[in-house]
Amino acid sequence: MPEEKKEGEEKSISVSWATFLEACLPGKIYPVKEIIEIDGPFFNIATPDLRLHCSNASCNGKQVFSYNGLKLPINIGKKADYLLEYICSNCKALHISFAVHVQIGSLFGINKAIKYGEPSHLWKGMRRE
Repeated sequence: MPEEKKEGEEKSISVSWATFLEACLPGKIYPVKEIIEIDGPFFNIATPDLRLHCSNASCNGKQVFSYNGLKLPINIGKKADYLLEYICSNCKALHISFAVHVQIGSLFGINKAIKYGEPSHLWKGMRRE
């Protein structure tokens, strides 16, 4: 029985939104914090810089990736799908997209998120891998 408690404890541990995007596996619902960015009277999906691997020859390692898109509004108490595109801040050639589903139940509390699949990669001027 102690194993069941341990599994329950693991499920209740929340991760930051950046950690979720960087490291969490797709197909599983995670409790996520820091998912909302407040911009005056507007509530948007947070778009923190991420540390991801860039396989471009000029980078070939962990680099900072920055969000490359418009602000994405959210509604408290709603579920929604989002496509977040990030670009390597070093080479500007590798774009990584995350397809996510989020359930925003609380403005400042813990919310839920799931990735739909592995992040897709797009080289500038090329098709997705």
